[in-house]
Amino acid sequence: MRINVILSLVVASFAASLHAQSLAPQPKMGAPLNGLSPAELTRFNNGRNDFTRVFQAADGLGPIFNRTNCASCHNNPVGGPGSIKVFRFGFDDGKNGFDPLTALGGTLLQGQTINIAASEVIPPEANVVAQRVTPSALGLGLIEAIPDAAIAARETNPPSPTVSGRVHWVHALENPTGPLRAGRLGWKAQLPTSLSFSADATQNELGITNRLLPTENAPNGNIALLNQFDTVADPEDGPNAQGLHFIDRIDDFQRFLAAPPQTPRSGMTGEALFNQVGCANCHSTSYTTSNDPGLESALRNKVIKPYSDFLLHDMGTAADFIADGDAGTQEMRTPPLWGLRTRNPLWHDGRVTGGSLQARILGPGGVIAQHNAFGSESVPSATAFLALSSADQLRVVAFLDSLGRAEFDGNGDGVRDHLDLPGFLQAQAAGATNPDLPSAVYDYDQNGFVNGQDLAVFAALYEEDCNGNGISDLQDVLSGFRSDANANLVADECEFCQPNLGFSGAGTLAMRICGDNLTLANSRGTFEVSGGPANALTLVAIGIGSNPTPIIGAEILVPMMPLAALVDFLVTDANGRIRLPVLGGGNLPVSSWVFQAAAFDGVTWDFSNALQVDVGGF
Repeated sequence: MRINVILSLVVASFAASLHAQSLAPQPKMGAPLNGLSPAELTRFNNGRNDFTRVFQAADGLGPIFNRTNCASCHNNPVGGPGSIKVFRFGFDDGKNGFDPLTALGGTLLQGQTINIAASEVIPPEANVVAQRVTPSALGLGLIEAIPDAAIAARETNPPSPTVSGRVHWVHALENPTGPLRAGRLGWKAQLPTSLSFSADATQNELGITNRLLPTENAPNGNIALLNQFDTVADPEDGPNAQGLHFIDRIDDFQRFLAAPPQTPRSGMTGEALFNQVGCANCHSTSYTTSNDPGLESALRNKVIKPYSDFLLHDMGTAADFIADGDAGTQEMRTPPLWGLRTRNPLWHDGRVTGGSLQARILGPGGVIAQHNAFGSESVPSATAFLALSSADQLRVVAFLDSLGRAEFDGNGDGVRDHLDLPGFLQAQAAGATNPDLPSAVYDYDQNGFVNGQDLAVFAALYEEDCNGNGISDLQDVLSGFRSDANANLVADECEFCQPNLGFSGAGTLAMRICGDNLTLANSRGTFEVSGGPANALTLVAIGIGSNPTPIIGAEILVPMMPLAALVDFLVTDANGRIRLPVLGGGNLPVSSWVFQAAAFDGVTWDFSNALQVDVGGF
């Protein structure tokens, strides 16, 4: 059945759906938080620009560094995790003593330099070398807004006797003499705030000193080399015209990054199994952010589901054996799982890489195998997981695959477009759904059915606009503004259009036939004339070939004479348009025809362009 809904009803249905369910669409990964003020959104966008800024030596880059901009590491999407790895090193004396070799440039190796003479290397004194992969900054402001007491409560009241996570209490770089804060950012939970995270990465990864970390890193601790090649005065990051430093601007971007979406939002059997086997003992589901009135409203008093306790846990032989402050060599912070579905590689050193998410979770050397490492606190949950049936293990993977999936993204490619429409129509026709079915991605309000309310929300979130009118193609179709003769929710003009032969005259009349390829069985399309006079008699000439012939002034008749047919009963509407469905396929050989329209305004004829129209097919 052809869908033809008035746009105002679509918008009203969308608004009613949101009101009834108290839901707002979840931002996609890399998008800003819902509820930002216009000024905050401007700060987010400006910060994003700075996050992608490429630094040069003249800006203070280096002299040793790892990358020239933030986005080269945090690139999946911008602000998210990445696949780039850096090296950490140190010396373990074998007696529970770890020396970070600070005097030799430890623990982070800066692998690039503005001059080869200042290159840093892993010193021979180091007997521990580990890699670290880029963590995600998505939802960073929400994580920062978790009260310290809420994180500490997971330590003092552990959910199971098999885990013993602990808070990494640290000072914020912006308040080094203030109260200790619960660390929550970085692989060792070594940082408590987004601003600390920004300042730390700016100095250590870019080599840009700033007001919180104003001292440059010397190549392997060699001050003479530093003095020779560090030619820009420290701190190299200073205020712009608005008084904001680089670290403030990228902090705006990171703090206002939305949490990754989760679709469906709840109810998957895989999550119940995830909890049952003990994964949630460390990957705790939810928190409520602080209700501090000093927080922006978009961050304040929000229920979030990061799937992490942000505590340090003993990971046994699967750890990195690098100490960081009070975080021991075998301790690692529980990483948040939100956004997991697109994260590749996995694990703190990126050792789990490639293939599908299922392979990265279940495969040899995959995440479950890493959790089952000797001495790790996670062995009991890994053992319980491995005792599940294969079908139940796949249900857990399906749940993990929901972490980062956008609503209505049926094929999971990160874009809500025409490729997702067939799945929506199938889900709508199927009737009932549930969170374990693939069709649940289209059940926005999770009422068990994919229906018109879900379609209204889908239209508002749809991301294609093939005619560039500023309205999504799906909204155009639902409003009737654009034709959809084949009822697939894709505007016909965005699909296959019959070849345009040109030769339109001096007027404005235009003709097109778009939709399905009309040589296919059961194909449908739309014949459309536009740009004509209102309520005008319109002729359509059809020929078996083309033979452009001047007729009247600049008007050229393209179909070959004698004409095969002349349609003489069409009249434009008040907007100068004609729309008619056309059928293709059938039990006839494919044949090619030439079509051209002409409209009469009471004084003269205006000829359209000509089309080559291929129809028929068995």
